[in-house]
Amino acid sequence: MKIDNFLMSPDAMKAQLTMSKDKTSSDKFTRELESAVSKKDKQKLMASCQELESVFINKIMESMRATIPKSDVVEKSFATETFESMLDEEYSKNMSKTGSIGLADILYKQLSNKL
Repeated sequence: MKIDNFLMSPDAMKAQLTMSKDKTSSDKFTRELESAVSKKDKQKLMASCQELESVFINKIMESMRATIPKSDVVEKSFATETFESMLDEEYSKNMSKTGSIGLADILYKQLSNKL
């Protein structure tokens, strides 16, 4: 990471933060999946599937937010965008835990055959 990040625009900083967070989430899912398969741990496998579903839902929500036109009525600051990003992340975690989308269940059924 560069020390001179203060020279970056807020949009570039946000893009770099998002890419870093996505890579971390992907690496974490891969490690947990490999661990679950090696230990034949079905609960951990389900948790990993729910986490992947959460990342997928979060990406959909990011895309949905990007389509909302910006207006001058309510200013969008970096803090507001960060808060909305964190809020969307929590929403997606809760949605994946309820099983309302069903992607985690499908992934679990597909991957549990390999246990």
